[in-house]
Amino acid sequence: MAVIGFVAAAFGVVTQSFAGTAGAAEQAVSLWSDADVPGTVDVDDAQPVELGTRFRADRGGDVTGVRFYKSAANTGPHTGSLWEEDGTLLATVTFGGETASGWQNATFAAPVTIAADRFYVVSYHTTAGHYSADNNGFAQARDAGPLHAPASTPERPNGLYRYGSGGFPTSTWAATNYWVDVTFVPSAVTTPSASPSPSVSPPPTGGAFPDAGNTGVPDGVQLTPYTGSCSFRTDNQVIDGKIVDCADILVYARNVTFRNSVLNRAVMTNAADASVSVVDSEVRAGATTWAGVGGSNLTVLRSEITGGQHSVRCDGNCLVQDSYLHDQFNDPDSAFGYHNNAFLTNGGSGMVVRHNTLWCSPPDNAIGGGCTADLALFGDFAPVENVTVEDNYLHATPGGFCGSFGYNPGKAFGDNPTGVVVRGNVFGRGANGRCGGVGPTTSFLGTGAGNEWAANTWDDGGAVDPQ
Repeated sequence: MAVIGFVAAAFGVVTQSFAGTAGAAEQAVSLWSDADVPGTVDVDDAQPVELGTRFRADRGGDVTGVRFYKSAANTGPHTGSLWEEDGTLLATVTFGGETASGWQNATFAAPVTIAADRFYVVSYHTTAGHYSADNNGFAQARDAGPLHAPASTPERPNGLYRYGSGGFPTSTWAATNYWVDVTFVPSAVTTPSASPSPSVSPPPTGGAFPDAGNTGVPDGVQLTPYTGSCSFRTDNQVIDGKIVDCADILVYARNVTFRNSVLNRAVMTNAADASVSVVDSEVRAGATTWAGVGGSNLTVLRSEITGGQHSVRCDGNCLVQDSYLHDQFNDPDSAFGYHNNAFLTNGGSGMVVRHNTLWCSPPDNAIGGGCTADLALFGDFAPVENVTVEDNYLHATPGGFCGSFGYNPGKAFGDNPTGVVVRGNVFGRGANGRCGGVGPTTSFLGTGAGNEWAANTWDDGGAVDPQ
């Protein structure tokens, strides 16, 4: 583990203002200024290591380079990198012309455009160790104008490291700030147009299936931070046009609605009569075994759900429509291999999954983890009853099947799924021509009361029959 045996320095939330003029060129900003100095400049650790900071920006713009604070013994060489939150490398640069110590700067060969309110990681690699670091530096968030480095949590840690020759840093220790920074030029401020009313906002038209371009927060919505309680206990509460950064988002009340918002945590109903709607929003559940949206009494409309072990997990009474469910989380370093699905129920009734793009995308890993299906109906804890799956696109998946439809006699309640209607869905063939690793479908009981299979096709034509 990185950084032990040095003085802990707790940082509060620090805010800097950077004024911008509409239409004017913006100046580069960073999380720390040149006057900021670590509490511990040199950690006596000579191992090669990659060190990083997780961050987001309120506005889109260009990341132009990487900064880090250098001790005199941290002789390098040094390389800087920018990553997507999933570990995709966006850019790298070698530092040159360094001073003996203090802040060092390197500029990418070309700026990297990033989106507003999405998390990224900036990092640098040192072959000599002797990095700067402060325990508990990310016990609270660091906010500097349009840039934000979130407080470290188990589900979204900050203050990241990886020993060795380099690569995406994912380990963390004591919410440590390793003093890695970014240079960012925000886009010019524009006056947002009026937000469309979700009640009249049309679903995707022309037969197109949902994707990142026609789900989520509508264009023109101006987002502001949500500052209320993360335990939602007021019936009929509406959260509109907000960025919700909570350790957990737990709904105890009836008819709570998140609209035109970005939710940077998983959402769960946490009482028998609780209900939640996620409308024209983006749920970025991140690295958690929670579902992106989970529980009973769920409504998801025109929204994009990423992260979480499953995108949506329904225990009963759910409507998921016109939404894009993809990029679930599976930890390859966990002690066991767990399974992913875009939509999952372990038993229940009263579910409608209509006109979505369902894509379970994590690859299989060496410990048995990976996708089960895009959509999985399992009678583990209750019978599967009255489930309608229609007009969806089931994307080719590395899992065994694209759809599993409830008939699993080996499960406690899996021998008699009823009212399972599967119609008008399109199955992507994928590279192997089968949609899933084994085939497109499994576990549909044609003789079950009220069960129906109709007009399900391949994306290149031809009928898909239940297996």
